Amino acid sequence: MRGFLVRLIAAAMYLALAVPAGAGHNYSDFWGATNGASLNIVQQGSDVVVTGFLYDTDRLPTWITFGGTLDASNTLSGNVLQNAGDVPSNNFVSNWNPFVVGTASIQFTSLSRASFTLTLNGRTTTGTLRRANLGRLPLAGEYAATIMELLENCTFRQNRLVSSLGLFTVQTNDAGDAMTGSFSETNGPGSCTYYVPLVQTGSVATGYGTFACNDGTDGDAAIESLRAFDDVLVIEMTRTFRRGDTCIATTLLSGGR
Repeated sequence: MRGFLVRLIAAAMYLALAVPAGAGHNYSDFWGATNGASLNIVQQGSDVVVTGFLYDTDRLPTWITFGGTLDASNTLSGNVLQNAGDVPSNNFVSNWNPFVVGTASIQFTSLSRASFTLTLNGRTTTGTLRRANLGRLPLAGEYAATIMELLENCTFRQNRLVSSLGLFTVQTNDAGDAMTGSFSETNGPGSCTYYVPLVQTGSVATGYGTFACNDGTDGDAAIESLRAFDDVLVIEMTRTFRRGDTCIATTLLSGGR
């Protein structure tokens, strides 16, 4: 039981970072452009910091840093900085002496695409960024999990916010692009099984599939965001009941192995 609680607390702590209040989506990931540029985007809440490698106006490789706050149109803008500090020594300590070399903005147009505008040393260019897939998400396994659901438009059950604790078991197919997940309550009879083909973009997966529960309900399951890091899994999902009730459930599942 102690291990269960430790993993559950860890999952809840990660959830607070992965799905911060006020942010519609967390774009933290490795992003790339067709001209060889690569950007590492880190987001906490609506604040974003970007470090990137690209080629400057003289076609020389260079590193840049900029940051900003996401607005209502999922756009951030900031001054582009370069560091004129010391060369790293054997103890990897270097003075941070940045200076402004231009401006940059990113508008996220989807979960996996963004428009990037850069003004560097007086020259402005615009390109498209794409979220990069570095490897399959580590999904398969058993998770001590908690589910929170907002039930709306129900016919038979009460419209309300519900939560449950249990075990979430995930299996993937050989290609790693489809998930079968089974959730069983720890202290109750409830259990549901989900089958969802997945589309991965960077460290995020989305997909549309089905669910079936042992209370006689079933329907469609739409995963808006699935993240898996190390031993933590976080899923944002909408369930639309087709049989047994008419509910629409906005679901948040977080778990730790």
